[in-house]
Amino acid sequence: MTTNKTRLNTDIRKKIGGLILSHFENEKTTERENFISAKEDITTAYNTAFKIASNVVGKAYPKDDVATLQTFKKKYGNACDVVAKDSCFYFANTEMAVENERENNEHFDFKLDASLSGRFSNSDFGIAYFRDDLKSAGLNPEINVQHQENRSNPHHTQELDKIKKFLGYSNEDGIYGQWKDKYSLDVIGTSYCRSRTIPCTAKEFDQMRAFKNARQSFVQSHYTWAEAIQKDMRDITLALKDYKYVKDAIDLCGALGLDINENELQRTAGVSLTIYQPENLASLIKSRRTKQDNKAVIAQFKKARQSAVATH
Repeated sequence: MTTNKTRLNTDIRKKIGGLILSHFENEKTTERENFISAKEDITTAYNTAFKIASNVVGKAYPKDDVATLQTFKKKYGNACDVVAKDSCFYFANTEMAVENERENNEHFDFKLDASLSGRFSNSDFGIAYFRDDLKSAGLNPEINVQHQENRSNPHHTQELDKIKKFLGYSNEDGIYGQWKDKYSLDVIGTSYCRSRTIPCTAKEFDQMRAFKNARQSFVQSHYTWAEAIQKDMRDITLALKDYKYVKDAIDLCGALGLDINENELQRTAGVSLTIYQPENLASLIKSRRTKQDNKAVIAQFKKARQSAVATH
């Protein structure tokens, strides 16, 4: 039984905040469902784009030629070392007449840390795709979202380094290496990909651009979901700081649909001044969090996104 005299302290606030965060992360909201669907879509987009890239690269570097050069390498050594695996390619749309060469040339990268535009860093795709693995390992996949304004913050740097180590970014091993191997092709010429422009058709070029856009959209869906949770958690954190009694915090959790047993919490003393009413804050948070139980609407999100992804 919760009493009006059981006081909150830092440890209990932190524990309750963690429970609420977990509740928000598992709540079926539009943003969460959008992210889940976007992950399914980007997996399809990767596989589709890789088939296209395989055809384009295969025409430029026929398998028989690759096999012959590999045979020469075995026979003559490094003097014939001109075949290498690569996951990034520089394609040129040969059906497009342009005055500026850059208009029909573009770099397409399948690696986890391929460049992204705008506010996103090169680590964001891998973090979003392997978010569940990172959470299971006790790491924070929302660290870049939470520190958009100050990424020189020592805490951000330390947490991001842990994530990069887990994913294998530094040594291109582990998850990173497996991903790179999965999306690698044999190319002739071991220099940087920009120095070996590979011709493709207008359709192939557009499909590869759609893949690139889908990659960007997937990362955006992660940011949108994480930012919605972050906004709510800011108010939750302020409220928990101001609540004086455990009962206030448990009432808030109940109003949010989260049942917390006070017996699970450590009872220690704390002093604070309450300025938020639990019912009012719960109403504010719930008004932001649009529940998405309508399968038709979820399907509409998925259909709209898939229209931007190359599927054939």
